[in-house]
Amino acid sequence: IVQGESDAVSNGTLNNHGMIKPTYIGEIKLSGLNVRQAEAQIARQYREQLIFRQAFVSVVITKYTEQVAFLSGSVVRKGPYAFPPEVQAMSIVEVIARAGGFSEIAKKNKVYVTRTFYNSEGEATNTKTYEVDVEALSKGMLSSGSPQRFWIYPGDRIQVPERLF
Repeated sequence: IVQGESDAVSNGTLNNHGMIKPTYIGEIKLSGLNVRQAEAQIARQYREQLIFRQAFVSVVITKYTEQVAFLSGSVVRKGPYAFPPEVQAMSIVEVIARAGGFSEIAKKNKVYVTRTFYNSEGEATNTKTYEVDVEALSKGMLSSGSPQRFWIYPGDRIQVPERLF
């Protein structure tokens, strides 16, 4: 919203590249910016493109895109797990617990987490799979020197294999 300019009210959603197209100006990148920074960026573009001399821009976030991790294998609720909007990462123990926990035949000491890494343009650059002992993490039984938490980020894929009887 540009104050005093009823024609410059636009509703939009950031695309997969973090871009949006405000009224009268081309696409600009807003991903990674907070609300104040986004307002300043849009106002700067209006001034630089000589559209408005004094642009007072207000940005209102109406909805966050769901950030999800994917669970498969021996868990109670398979499929996407949506993070709360205010959370950027969660412990693997908490994600699995919130997804209903392990099934009875889960191999809790050897859970695989696959993470894809991206460059600043949003292109996938590398994929890495980690083996996590969730059972030890949940009981606090890790050896000294081992991380006490394993963080799950949006886009991670968690595979819980079945144990052999």
